[in-house]
Amino acid sequence: MAETLKIGPEDSLIMQYEILHENTVLECNEAPEGDKYKMGEGYWPIQVELAMLDQSVPCKMTVNVLAKDNVFGEIDPERVLSMIHDDFDTTPALGELIEFDLPDGQSVEGQVLDVSDDAIKVDFNHPYAGRDLRINITILAIL
Repeated sequence: MAETLKIGPEDSLIMQYEILHENTVLECNEAPEGDKYKMGEGYWPIQVELAMLDQSVPCKMTVNVLAKDNVFGEIDPERVLSMIHDDFDTTPALGELIEFDLPDGQSVEGQVLDVSDDAIKVDFNHPYAGRDLRINITILAIL
């Protein structure tokens, strides 16, 4: 009988996932063969990685991440900015995620909340901040 493999803290995994808020899919990897993720590299919040530890592979699991736990931070109203149209190459679409370069060479992503003749309102909070999330995970293999 083959040995059951269990997920360890430094394993690389082949997995599929979907992240939902109020039954709306916010993000998923649709590749039938899954994608590669390495435990401990920060892609997943610690709560999700802890739930994956010691799971037998292959497996399916659901992890609930609650807004009250501030996994993705609290919504900070000061991170919602009104910007002028000249700050953009083209007029962005409502809901669009745009990456901005910072003076220190880093980048930050913001979501367009409103487009008017006067300004474009962009939210620089994490897109999942303040949301209860359900993360459905299928771990296909350990590499």
